Amino acid sequence: MGYFGYRAVDASGGAVKGFIEASSLEEAAKKLRESRLYPTKIKPVKKGFQRRIPQDVVIAFCKDLAELLSAGLPIDRSLALLVQQQHHPVFRRITQDILRSVQEGKALSDAIEKHDDVFGSLISHMVRAGEVSGALEAVLLRLGEYLERRRAFAQNLLSASLYPLMLIAMSFLSMGVLLVYVIPRFAKIFEDLNQSVPLITQILLSLGNTIERYGWLIPPSLVVVFIAARHLYTSPRGKQHLDVLFLRLPVVRRLTLSTNLSRCFLAMGTMVQAGVPLLRAITLARNVINNHVIKTETTPLYDSVKAGKPVSSVFAGNNRFPPRIATMLQLGEEKGALGETLLALGTYFERETEKILRRLITFLEPAVIVGTGLIIALMVLSMFSAIIGISDIRF
Repeated sequence: MGYFGYRAVDASGGAVKGFIEASSLEEAAKKLRESRLYPTKIKPVKKGFQRRIPQDVVIAFCKDLAELLSAGLPIDRSLALLVQQQHHPVFRRITQDILRSVQEGKALSDAIEKHDDVFGSLISHMVRAGEVSGALEAVLLRLGEYLERRRAFAQNLLSASLYPLMLIAMSFLSMGVLLVYVIPRFAKIFEDLNQSVPLITQILLSLGNTIERYGWLIPPSLVVVFIAARHLYTSPRGKQHLDVLFLRLPVVRRLTLSTNLSRCFLAMGTMVQAGVPLLRAITLARNVINNHVIKTETTPLYDSVKAGKPVSSVFAGNNRFPPRIATMLQLGEEKGALGETLLALGTYFERETEKILRRLITFLEPAVIVGTGLIIALMVLSMFSAIIGISDIRF
């Protein structure tokens, strides 16, 4: 099976474009015609292609399906209603394909697994656990809550870093205006009077002339730096070096640990409570860890649990992780509430991440203001020294 990009015309004559999963061009065309779309162009997409579906759409799918099933509707009728109310064109095709698979007698988890690039392996395995345990509605609802929580966490990170980034951008813009437009006007006065420019003003003037002359190189240079940094981070070797570096820097180490452990424990706890086997939950939860070093440190977890050891035993003797992990897990295992304990740990590290970020931003904002203020004060001082120097000119 692969993905094909298509352009088609619908029944009303409107142009439609999107992607569809099929084993061949012929099957893709057949599926489009069954959906009352008449293709004008179909072509295969690159290997490893991923359809970009907003997280809100996937979350709404899980929650709405859980509510419809809880209301007593059969799964095929529930999916049919979701197809009718779906406004996202690509996800509408995906929902139609899931409905078609279910109507053919396949399990919902198998139908979702076909679209792994959209849903991910976590969702399909949790749905399968819900089917086996007979609690599909509860699992879908818990899954929607987990995805909603993960999205809210990502949005909080973005909103928290937005103001400092805007502050830095405006500071650089202000300095650029002073260097390129304001200071050269004062230097022009000295040039007309055949007087030498003060040293500080001369240095800033040279910097402004350089920016004015070669400023057009700044945007492409930033693009090149961004592409190079992205390539470094996405390459296996470069990412390993950066992951090691992140765990050596004091504040970054705490932030990296808290972020990755939060993801891991929240995912594992959600799956354990949903009825996913512990070994499978460990495997899937490790996949949400981004740091190579932390992922390597959690590798013995699978083998230890498979050998009959408790989860807490892996974290007990490892200095990489905070001691509270082993303590809380041991208490949770003794009480028979491992899933709840994992979720509590995930919540704790999620709050730790937010706390560290707030402290960083609290420190960053005044640091940026003071730093740029000093630079701008130096520029203003150079202009005032130039103005005062005019009074010493002999006519």
